[in-house]
Amino acid sequence: MQQEVETLYSSTTGNPSMHREAGALLVDMETLEETQTRSLGRPVRSSKQYLRQVIAEYEALDRELPCLRRFPTPPAAQPLCLCMETSPEEDFTHLEVLEALEAELPGAMESGRVTSIRFENTNVICGTAGCRDRWLITVADFQTRSRLLRCGLRLRGLGHPLVRHDELLLADYRLHLRRSLVRRRMLEALGAEPTAEV
Repeated sequence: MQQEVETLYSSTTGNPSMHREAGALLVDMETLEETQTRSLGRPVRSSKQYLRQVIAEYEALDRELPCLRRFPTPPAAQPLCLCMETSPEEDFTHLEVLEALEAELPGAMESGRVTSIRFENTNVICGTAGCRDRWLITVADFQTRSRLLRCGLRLRGLGHPLVRHDELLLADYRLHLRRSLVRRRMLEALGAEPTAEV
């Protein structure tokens, strides 16, 4: 075996054409690696530089979106659910929200046009502070939904618009997917197996 290696080495050292062929072979191997790297969707650059970029992107996303909720599955559609976002300092009660609904729709609960009023503390759900809370109001029909979307609610003399809860959830879900993608890229750059977020 050693004799074969020596023979190969001695036969190529004096032959410039073999050097060129060997160099071409090395260049071809590098090109092949670059092509494979590109096909995996990773940029062709040093792994440290790529890792720094991915980590910076992940940290920037966390700073930009501190109130990011996580979804184990895509959110189910709730077409008859409306949402009123409020600041935590406003600290409304269920009774105040009910009275505001009754002002717009007299007998809203008794007539069954409003089926539920729920408070969602976004700061508790996301483990953050300073996020807007959500009041979820479920109605019985699309006519009631349309009326409330048009007029909103007045609480403590201030108008509060209502929006479709599905729109907010879809926006939250898109942000969750964006963060999950960045997290997966970071774990791949670190050489770790992507795991489910908790």
